[in-house]
Amino acid sequence: MRMLAAALAFSLIAAPALARSKPKKGPKAGGYCSKSAVGTTSTDNKGATLACRADKNGTARWTRK
Repeated sequence: MRMLAAALAFSLIAAPALARSKPKKGPKAGGYCSKSAVGTTSTDNKGATLACRADKNGTARWTRK
């Protein structure tokens, strides 16, 4: 019983330490951007420069520069 209690206590303490956080997702080519961001530039997680532009339908999307 003590072994079970010790294993449970260790798992509760170690669980947050072992959890990995996901890297932040930034803009990616072809993804939508807000209308207020049209004309701005940003970089994606690989370092490529992206510009927010309206496509032929008027939808704002990130495009590679």
